[in-house]
Amino acid sequence: MIALTSAHASGVTVSSLALALSGARPSLLAECDAKGGSIRTGYRMGEWGGEVGLWHLAQADREDKLAEAFEAHLRRLDADGARLWLPGLTDPLQAAAMAQTWDALGLLLQAMDQHAGYDVVIDAGRLVVEPGGVHPSLYPRPLLHRADLVLLVVRNTLTSVAQSLPLARCLQLELEERGSGADALRLLLVQEGDVPEHEITRRLQIPVIGTLPWEEKGGRLLTHGTVRQVKPASMRLFKHARQTAHAVQVDASTRRLRMQLPPASVASPKVAGVVQRLLAPRQDVKISG
Repeated sequence: MIALTSAHASGVTVSSLALALSGARPSLLAECDAKGGSIRTGYRMGEWGGEVGLWHLAQADREDKLAEAFEAHLRRLDADGARLWLPGLTDPLQAAAMAQTWDALGLLLQAMDQHAGYDVVIDAGRLVVEPGGVHPSLYPRPLLHRADLVLLVVRNTLTSVAQSLPLARCLQLELEERGSGADALRLLLVQEGDVPEHEITRRLQIPVIGTLPWEEKGGRLLTHGTVRQVKPASMRLFKHARQTAHAVQVDASTRRLRMQLPPASVASPKVAGVVQRLLAPRQDVKISG
């Protein structure tokens, strides 16, 4: 399970979508930006509204029905249903309702990643901090703690690198104290500028796991959607995303084995039921389009 975040507007949602749509295995993209999601009005072009999404999971969690609501609010991200999407919030004011649900949701997403065969990609949005660390209610902090890797999305410009440096240190401290360690942090570079990769690595002291090109056509598709027939596989953005998705999967698996991290618990019969249903043959899984 990986989480993507940034220090500023660096293209976290586009990067998350590109990885979720490009990996070799089935994927699940959880849109967890506390400021609100943009996929339903962008890439999905208004196909779904506020009747689905994270806010409903908070209410279900208070009624001890989170697992059932999680399954009910999954939507297809592609035509064949191999790639799923959990829509995000529609209003930043809804984020406060999620404060007590992020951790339970993180456990469920972790189980989906480790037991149901999905590569889980979390769009955590822009990092929100307060004195002492990552903000506990205005940011999905528990999801970072459960992630195998956290990707800090940085553009290769001097401004982006400078803005990312203090928040990168904050992230490292957060992961060291509450997550699986500071070495879970990686950089995902968006090639908009001309600062070389080795210079960014030197300044931030964090390894780069992949790069995505600044491609207008691919970015527009993921930001606004399209009614035209397109072939994403032919776009440079998706070619690079496939390479990065593979590198992420190998790195996360290797790190988990090296650290001997325990698997996510599926002790809850409700969570186990969701996992088992999503392990069923694809044609038997009832997911809305």
